[in-house]
Amino acid sequence: MKNRITYFTLILGITLLTSCSNSEGNLIDTGSVTEGSWVSYDGKVVENEEMRSSEPIDYDPSKDYEINRSSYVSYYNGDKFIETIQYSDDPPMTIDTVEEADSIVISFNQYNEDTISLTEAE
Repeated sequence: MKNRITYFTLILGITLLTSCSNSEGNLIDTGSVTEGSWVSYDGKVVENEEMRSSEPIDYDPSKDYEINRSSYVSYYNGDKFIETIQYSDDPPMTIDTVEEADSIVISFNQYNEDTISLTEAE
């Protein structure tokens, strides 16, 4: 019986740690990033083993967004690339508003994968 309680306590602890590992409201799904590449300033996918890129994230230019790690934010309208902007100031950084964009892709260094967060600013 005691082993069973210890086992369930361990599982509960792991579940709680896993659920708290990403910041509340993080728009980046770090579980489904593309490994080994990033989106360059001209919209090309560039191979780099140390980089990761998010899946496209819905973007609303009427809202403000904050990123907490150095990264490259690539703005798109549908499948059409608009621009990539690098953010590397003191976090959190409010990303630029791009009126014609409807989605973004975040590219970042692999060492930030466990801590990077994109959230709507309050």
